Amino acid sequence: MGSRDLIEKKSRTLLTVVMVVIGIAAIIALISQTQGISISIQKSLNSLGPTSIILMSTGSSGFSSAQADQILSLPNVSSVIPIIEGSANLVGPNQNSSVTVMGISSQGLAQLLGNVTLIQGSMYQDTISPSAVIGYDIAFPSSSAGKQNIFVGNSTTLEFRNSKYTVPVVGILNAYGTSMVPVDSGVIMSLPAAQAILRKTSFNVMLIKAKNIPSVVGVSAAISDIYGTNVRIITTQQIASTASSIIGEITILFVVIASVSLLVAAIGIMNIMLMSVMERTHEIGIMKAIGFTNRDVLLVFLFQALFIGFIGGVIGIGAGTGASYALASVFTHAAATSPSASGSGFSSPSGGTAGQGFAARGQFSSGSQFSSSPMSSSSLSYKPSISAETVIEAMLVAVIVSVLAGLYPAWRASLMEPITALQHL
Repeated sequence: MGSRDLIEKKSRTLLTVVMVVIGIAAIIALISQTQGISISIQKSLNSLGPTSIILMSTGSSGFSSAQADQILSLPNVSSVIPIIEGSANLVGPNQNSSVTVMGISSQGLAQLLGNVTLIQGSMYQDTISPSAVIGYDIAFPSSSAGKQNIFVGNSTTLEFRNSKYTVPVVGILNAYGTSMVPVDSGVIMSLPAAQAILRKTSFNVMLIKAKNIPSVVGVSAAISDIYGTNVRIITTQQIASTASSIIGEITILFVVIASVSLLVAAIGIMNIMLMSVMERTHEIGIMKAIGFTNRDVLLVFLFQALFIGFIGGVIGIGAGTGASYALASVFTHAAATSPSASGSGFSSPSGGTAGQGFAARGQFSSGSQFSSSPMSSSSLSYKPSISAETVIEAMLVAVIVSVLAGLYPAWRASLMEPITALQHL
């Protein structure tokens, strides 16, 4: 009896279901974004390891080899990986874009990324010869609809300060997505080769590995005592804590936005149920006159609310899943085509670049604040994550909200007196 009335009022039922669909789709689409970003960030931090410390110079002079040796000699320091980063233009027949040039030893790159996965070619040699491996987004740029533009064995031309350098491509990295460095949009080579192209004898970032997790704080304090405000010190634990806090706040905001949609849906359900009760007053009188109890009448109308919530929840989950992948694609494409996509990850007070691409936001250093420019396309590349828990919770929310919205109209219908109801035409 409940479904018959909904089927007879197709347009009204459809509009009410759409309200539920919008609310549930918003929950799935928005929460899946934060979950996907959180998983990508955690994956990137896991590749660095919990004992990693990122040290950046706040001045234009950078770090010297002697300073790297000095840090390596500190207690509880197992390794020091020098890194140099800068921006250059990639010039080619099918491509002209700003890219990140990163110099790091091949062994250091493996520690930075957790593991080096090449889809083509091999790693570069740690010599001054400017051979390089390139990121996935450079070999397969979005501007060419994912078609490969650069192949192993080709030579790329890097332009830096009006000088051009020919760099043979010896390998192509697999897509890494979110990473502490924009490897997907980077040209990576040996440290001396990058120093020659970027015209620097020093390096601006050092990745320091402590011997164990408890010693991270002590090593950070020792470095701070030596260099003071001349460096910025970031640990993966600080990044994880800050990222978790930011993502948590964003999740709450998204839930509030989705809740507004569900509130509108609840009001719509209550409205259609009240109208249904008014229209069926005479029918309710007949039902009670022939033996329907208050409980029977209550269940008839609650079923209508349950039906709307269930159908809206199922369709909303499907629509939200599609919307979540569409949003991720839009965000990634917008970042890839942004003019500042390859901007510096951290800017020093003196205006020099300190660790381009180490994308993070907040105040991680001891007593000093860093500012970051828009993250690179690598930093915004992620896949939405839709867990079974999220789907079940969204479905329960759809049903519960719908039943609660229909509870008052159903209760009102169940309490009608048969004689009074029969007199209503």
